[in-house]
Amino acid sequence: MEGAKPIPTIMKNLSKHVKVILKNDLCYEGMMVECDNYMNLVIDHVVEYHGENKLAGYPRVLIRGNNVLYLILSSK
Repeated sequence: MEGAKPIPTIMKNLSKHVKVILKNDLCYEGMMVECDNYMNLVIDHVVEYHGENKLAGYPRVLIRGNNVLYLILSSK
């Protein structure tokens, strides 16, 4: 996707699996249900990881965009 803008690309992947790596090295995996222009994300059915260690599970998580290091979008 050369030249693709990040926010529209993320919004096209709503209702798909996403892996979000935060600046504090935590990782959240789940179903992305909302995203705004600041890259604030709402994710459902979330599993929280630190490295390979599973820390917790949550029904829904809000992640502020300024905490996001990068996203891995599902290719499915």
